[in-house]
Amino acid sequence: MGSSYMIDKEQARAYLQKKLADNLVIVDSFESPDAWCFGLGLINEDGKVMPLMGDSTIRISKKTGEME
Repeated sequence: MGSSYMIDKEQARAYLQKKLADNLVIVDSFESPDAWCFGLGLINEDGKVMPLMGDSTIRISKKTGEME
């Protein structure tokens, strides 16, 4: 088995922010047993954050640090 190293919430947030388009932002976050979960919003032309339709939650594995 590999290392038991787990990424923390700030590492997961930084990883996700690097992957997001300029007009997407993290609007909330929560923890599941094996992933850090981040809800996304869209910045509109007026600079306001709008919710995305459907499930906009991105999950980052605590074990691998990759999107699930």
